[in-house]
Amino acid sequence: MQTDRLHSFRIRASRADLAAWERAAHAAGTNRTSWLRSLAAEAATTGQTPGVLAADLARLRRELAAIGNNVNQIAHHLNSGGHATPQAALDAVETAMLGVSDFLNDARAPRRKGGGRRRSAR
Repeated sequence: MQTDRLHSFRIRASRADLAAWERAAHAAGTNRTSWLRSLAAEAATTGQTPGVLAADLARLRRELAAIGNNVNQIAHHLNSGGHATPQAALDAVETAMLGVSDFLNDARAPRRKGGGRRRSAR
């Protein structure tokens, strides 16, 4: 089997770090080397460290949960005989969708040194 992987390097790690990496790699269905390689490739490709991406996704998950909660409240209000104009509900949903879209665009923008994000032209 021929490979283009001609270089290797060593990483010093504590026993606790090594055990945590092994567990994470196993949970991802791969080995430690492939797991570390994929993290490095993700950071090189996106310009973000994996932890930052995970935090961004957690914020998105919370935002989507809040939107779902609002939709449930609207449905409950309407089902209990309340009245609302359909346009107001559509406007609220559109505003929420634009917020999620902006969040996703911001999450995809590469980070600059110092933690800021580059904004892409829209």
